[in-house]
Amino acid sequence: MDFDLTDVIAVFDIGRTWKRFQLFDRSLNALHTEEKIIGELIDADGLPGDDLPALEEWMQSCLNSVTGRDLYRITVATVAGNDSSLGPLQDAVTKMIKVLPEELRPSSCHVINNTTASLIPYLRGSDRPFILASTGTWCTFMNPSHPGSTDSDMTDDGIHSVISADGKRITSSRFLLGEIHDSNVTMLDEHFGVTGELYKTIKIKHKKIEKIQANRRGRAFFRHGIPEGFTDHDADLSHFLTYADAYHQMMYDLVDECLGAYREVVADDDTTEIIYVTGGFARNDTFVRILAARLPEKRVYASTIENATALGAAMEVYAEAFDGALPPVYLGLKAILLRDE
Repeated sequence: MDFDLTDVIAVFDIGRTWKRFQLFDRSLNALHTEEKIIGELIDADGLPGDDLPALEEWMQSCLNSVTGRDLYRITVATVAGNDSSLGPLQDAVTKMIKVLPEELRPSSCHVINNTTASLIPYLRGSDRPFILASTGTWCTFMNPSHPGSTDSDMTDDGIHSVISADGKRITSSRFLLGEIHDSNVTMLDEHFGVTGELYKTIKIKHKKIEKIQANRRGRAFFRHGIPEGFTDHDADLSHFLTYADAYHQMMYDLVDECLGAYREVVADDDTTEIIYVTGGFARNDTFVRILAARLPEKRVYASTIENATALGAAMEVYAEAFDGALPPVYLGLKAILLRDE
């Protein structure tokens, strides 16, 4: 056995769509990453939930792949996921690590809500009040400066909840951005006869946003809210000459829906000046530019780090894993300007 091993924190980041396993060293560099899509199961009440047997099989495979290579010593393991799955997954990982050789065995397995974890790098890395927009399947707005009431709970559509971070209760509100976006992109792809992920190449100029804002006809998409099944088949696509025109308008109207969740986290006496956008839509030029234009009183930054949730989970257990203070946190911030560059 080679004992010249690198000490690492092992993080299982269990998102709704993507599942990610990462190892972080003392400097919080991600040394190893494995990703997989694992579908959800529908329970007896017709509600989606994590496929726990498939997750546990994948997690065991991830641990086997790194503990058998004589490269890493996992000092602490942690799981970031939704609250309903954290207990069973913690039990499963605890059993997995107990059978490892003593010299490779983590001291413990922790759990953390994935939304809370995604907030931690910004709480530790920013010295100014901010609102975080964590994007992916959900667009979740979080405002650490706005404590929620002690009896607030998540509503059925995710409009209002309170989560805990650093011992504080904060207001959180979410909108099902990713699934609605993808459903309507599929509709646009079929209408315009395009294939692949053309929307990822589309950018938008600020003058185009101003033109959409000046249009007094209102929305072209989601005129009556988000339809069942998410795809807006009532949208009249004949108004659009190009795929880009239709995508720009769809995103403008979708951001309008997101703003309903945003308003839930803004207090009457709000003094925040900054919005950080993280996750998949932080790399969507159309989304971040429209969001910045719709909220001109805020400075909007896109955070280019791709693993905020896993990083936050690692930061939360850093003191147990390593001696010493947390290293500086790189947030990869890009200012979204209200002008054409």
